[in-house]
Amino acid sequence: MGISFSNPVGDDKQAEIKELIEAVLKTFTLQYTKAYGIELLKKIKADVQAEPPSWQLLERPSGSFKKPLKTGYLTKQGAVRKSWLRRFFVVRADYKIEYYEDEEIYNKGGKPKGTISPCGYTVSRDLDKDLLSRAQEIAEKMGIDASDIPAIPKYPNFAFEIHHHRRRCYFIHAEKEEEKDEWVKVFKQCCRHCYGFNNPDPVAQAAFRQAIRRTRWELGRWGYWTYGGSEEQVLSDLIVDELNWTVMKDVYYNIKGPYAIRMTIRNKVLQTLDTFVSAAVTPAYKAMETAVKALRGRVEGMIREKIEPIFGAEKEIKEKIKNAVVETVSPVLSERVSPRLAGIVQILTSPMSEAFQETRNLFDEKVAHLARKVKDNNGFGDKMEHYFHDLDNAPQIIYVMSDAYKKVDVMHDPLWALRQFFDEIEPWSLIWTAHDLLKRVLDNAMYTFEKELQDEGEQTNLKTDSGAAEAAILKVKESVQERFAHDASDATTEYYKDIMLSIVKPFLLKIVNPLTKPLLEPINNAVPDAFKEIIDVEEMFESVVEGIVGDSISKVIEHVTSS
Repeated sequence: MGISFSNPVGDDKQAEIKELIEAVLKTFTLQYTKAYGIELLKKIKADVQAEPPSWQLLERPSGSFKKPLKTGYLTKQGAVRKSWLRRFFVVRADYKIEYYEDEEIYNKGGKPKGTISPCGYTVSRDLDKDLLSRAQEIAEKMGIDASDIPAIPKYPNFAFEIHHHRRRCYFIHAEKEEEKDEWVKVFKQCCRHCYGFNNPDPVAQAAFRQAIRRTRWELGRWGYWTYGGSEEQVLSDLIVDELNWTVMKDVYYNIKGPYAIRMTIRNKVLQTLDTFVSAAVTPAYKAMETAVKALRGRVEGMIREKIEPIFGAEKEIKEKIKNAVVETVSPVLSERVSPRLAGIVQILTSPMSEAFQETRNLFDEKVAHLARKVKDNNGFGDKMEHYFHDLDNAPQIIYVMSDAYKKVDVMHDPLWALRQFFDEIEPWSLIWTAHDLLKRVLDNAMYTFEKELQDEGEQTNLKTDSGAAEAAILKVKESVQERFAHDASDATTEYYKDIMLSIVKPFLLKIVNPLTKPLLEPINNAVPDAFKEIIDVEEMFESVVEGIVGDSISKVIEHVTSS
């Protein structure tokens, strides 16, 4: 396989690039195959040891919403001619974005002019600031004096961007500030929630995420890394980022000439690099998919047939790991982590409590609004489901939950301050997880309320009797409120644990991994040959560390929340 770059990439650099791509793909292939066997065992264990759900509210089925999240006109810049054209935008329930020539074509079921899959993208609301920041970052990498950066292009009023650092970017503008704010809010949700993986197998998805994480660790890249898109896009992003961190930084710095020429050469190098990486990733990933399918066919039956011996082997190995590493892990935990756990819980506790109270208030307000409508109309009439339109919060949730979200947004600065101890913390990622949790509990409450009210309607005459309808609404509301309180409490505790683990675990592993590798090697060698594809000592070591940290976290949570 050859590669042809324009100067300044010489033959030596080309060889280095090729070698690094092959090395990363080799590492990822090994990690993905290993992770698939492990995740397959986890799934079968979960099936065998299925536990009843801890949440009491009903879960709204995924994919049950079909209505668009938002529709309306925006003006979009063309990809080639750069002209501005008014388009009718439709944000689908799966968070993909379509745009049509006009609303009439959409209403008639016509084809869209284009579709944006925003997985892995971000939204730049302040174009002047963000474009300048990117230009300055590139200039610094290339050794260009900041004074040589040309003026940032001027975009129309109320313009924003759906941005990706490697893929096509979309420049869009609204007619006024309020519209821009609404669309930016929606598109940000799309970027966060749009799902990019193509393989529907949940085992493969979990294995892929695990392999990406472990590959980065193998490369010495600890901490938080955002990604999105298809499996091949994510793997390509990982490789290009590694190339930029290592090989390419010297290439970009050594490009000479005026700013415009240097940027033209850089962009050409980037384009060629992307093409080359994609050409290497596509066949490699297909080969991986073939390999894991063969692995599943070979080991799934064995796992189900020997599930009890496997459980026994796992338990025995975990105990050996714990005995081997506890004297190494515990001092690091007690000296560098445990003293700060209480501070993290205190940062989280009040905002989450207040946010769930706001969410509960929102549920109460919407149910009260429904009760007033039913009273005014003397019952539900023939189509009860029409009354649930305003209660179905999933599509419009971003508008109605802003007060609850603001309660947890205040965690940003205290979490950022913790970076002096845990330098990989990404506060907004932790806060957005809280947003998702609040939204999920509220949506489950709405869905539970609707389903139980429908059941009440089948047993009583709610269509024309407003008194019976109001009584049913009150009865179901009180039932849902009780379960809401239970799920909010459980969800909050799990949030504390998950967030603290996400902060502490990478930090701790980064320190103890080099210290414990020699201790784990003999245990790894002792794993029975029959189980080597599904039992991984390194993964079990992480599980042991997680358990040790989890015990400390649980004690701290119990102490802080009860005092």
